[in-house]
Amino acid sequence: MLTLFRDGGFSMYFVLAFGALSLGWAAEYAFRGPKKPTSSFYAMMLATLFATCSGVASDLGTTFKTVSGMPNLSHDDRFQMLLEGAGESMAPAIMGFSFLALSAFLLAWGAVRTRPIDSSARA
Repeated sequence: MLTLFRDGGFSMYFVLAFGALSLGWAAEYAFRGPKKPTSSFYAMMLATLFATCSGVASDLGTTFKTVSGMPNLSHDDRFQMLLEGAGESMAPAIMGFSFLALSAFLLAWGAVRTRPIDSSARA
């Protein structure tokens, strides 16, 4: 987990903060029911998504800029650095999408728990 956080760089702080808030609010909804409008959950999940995309973009940009600034590299070394940098650049996506998946699951579970049962729908 620490390696993932280190690989992602500074943008991981935003992914972690927004993702943790999304997950916390979704857990509160799942266990206690609706205490705040569900639009606030979706807005925080959207912030997590945007932080995730921004983190991946900034990491890829840093990788490309660093590799292009090293003209003395051989073709094989440049390719190796690009692959390693692209792999590290996926760290925000791994963490952010994991937070989003868990948050969506908890929101779905909370929605099922709090939805009244319609006895007329049974046949």
